[in-house]
Amino acid sequence: MKKIVVFLSFILCLGLLFTGCTKENMGRNTKESTVQSSNENNNEENKLNEENNQENTENEDNNEESYLKTEKSKIYALAFDAVWEIDEALNSDINYVSINTKTFKDFSEEDKSELFDYIQEKYNVTMLDMSFEELQDEGYVKDLYFEEGILFEIDRYSSNSIESVSFEGSKWRSGLGAIGFYFEGVKKDDKWEVEECKMTWIS
Repeated sequence: MKKIVVFLSFILCLGLLFTGCTKENMGRNTKESTVQSSNENNNEENKLNEENNQENTENEDNNEESYLKTEKSKIYALAFDAVWEIDEALNSDINYVSINTKTFKDFSEEDKSELFDYIQEKYNVTMLDMSFEELQDEGYVKDLYFEEGILFEIDRYSSNSIESVSFEGSKWRSGLGAIGFYFEGVKKDDKWEVEECKMTWIS
């Protein structure tokens, strides 16, 4: 009788031991499967992000090629894009961009048409070619505040050649919301590049 009891106890212990090992292995396999699935999802997400970034870059390149043909439109588009990224809060909730091209040197109607079409398409805004005073006279600026837009002007040139363009200018939203900037672009391997673009003052 004692032998039977001992034998049954031994069998019961083996059963419990086997059950515990099975549960442990199942838990480990489940955890490994979860980690593997998570890694696969992360890899797929990273791949999609890379594809989206590549697609956005290609779209921007196509946008430039579609609208920007003249050398002047290319360099001033490059300048506008660079200045747009400085103090981006000034760009929030705008419907208009006014670029006072009367402050530009050697800038033709063709240059202006290409530049304005490019900015309008890229930033989904209506383009104006007005000075601060003209914006006031037309009612766009009230109480020193351009509620629905920004004004881009050039104040002074440092260089203006076929291989280098540099100038100081401003991006203005209001009396207490404006920046000054310095931009320099150079032509390398038949392509315009930003050499330097920085904020020089803020109000």
